[in-house]
Amino acid sequence: MRIGFISDLHTDFNRQYNFVAVLNQLIYTKQLDQLVIMGDSANGLHRNLQFYDQLAHTLPVSFRTLIGNHDCYVNQPRKRSVASIQTESHQTYQRLDRLATSLTQSPIMTKHWVITGINGWYDYTFAKHFQEQKGQAYATNLVAKHIWPDQLYINGNQIDYQRDRAWVTRQILAWQHQINQLQLGSRKLLVASHMLPTKRLARQLPIPFYDRFLYPLGSERYRQIFEQNSVALAISGHSHMPNRLTYRGVQYVNVSLGYDFQWQNAGDALGELERVMFVLED
Repeated sequence: MRIGFISDLHTDFNRQYNFVAVLNQLIYTKQLDQLVIMGDSANGLHRNLQFYDQLAHTLPVSFRTLIGNHDCYVNQPRKRSVASIQTESHQTYQRLDRLATSLTQSPIMTKHWVITGINGWYDYTFAKHFQEQKGQAYATNLVAKHIWPDQLYINGNQIDYQRDRAWVTRQILAWQHQINQLQLGSRKLLVASHMLPTKRLARQLPIPFYDRFLYPLGSERYRQIFEQNSVALAISGHSHMPNRLTYRGVQYVNVSLGYDFQWQNAGDALGELERVMFVLED
């Protein structure tokens, strides 16, 4: 059994590449038996549904999906009311999370592994020397308000630390409940998430205010719950910074492809996917 993990295809930005054909070739060259696509496949519900439908009709293997922040984006948010933006993005999330392919709903059980999923969000615990009482200040910093587009395209620029923290907490509680119901036995636990479960996966750069760019990348609360449950392997995307490390007994791997101008070879989508993907052998 060979399972491949990839994230951040951004098929609408990287539209010069036929990712349906590329993924078919990737499955062939890597001899994959299953594929896990970990979010940010495209902006918005309809682009994602269309892409997954094409994959379902052409891929020779089954696949699972997770939800990224871009997957929940709404169109033309500056021309819409806050209520309509929030309603549509929430409905998009619910629909994508209830797909038959959703890894959060349908874990993969192999001989040696239990593979589960958390879509992920961020709660500003990536802030340097994070303090709970400063949560809203972290959330409304200038970088978050004027550079990161998430809150505009998902929440109509209504930034709320408590809402973001509560969303991370609900995901963790749902995942923990799922783990408690599963029969792990001697199998190891793998968690795939779109967002980063630890800031340590992000590159540290000597750029003014750079730390604030890292706030929306994930949550250390995911790392904490993974450690408590003896997770062996945590795979993530989102950051467009492919990376690997081991910390406190957990192996972390980031498999985000990102935009083609960030690739080592912008003309070779297949080669880049082969470079950043992770293949689990069982």
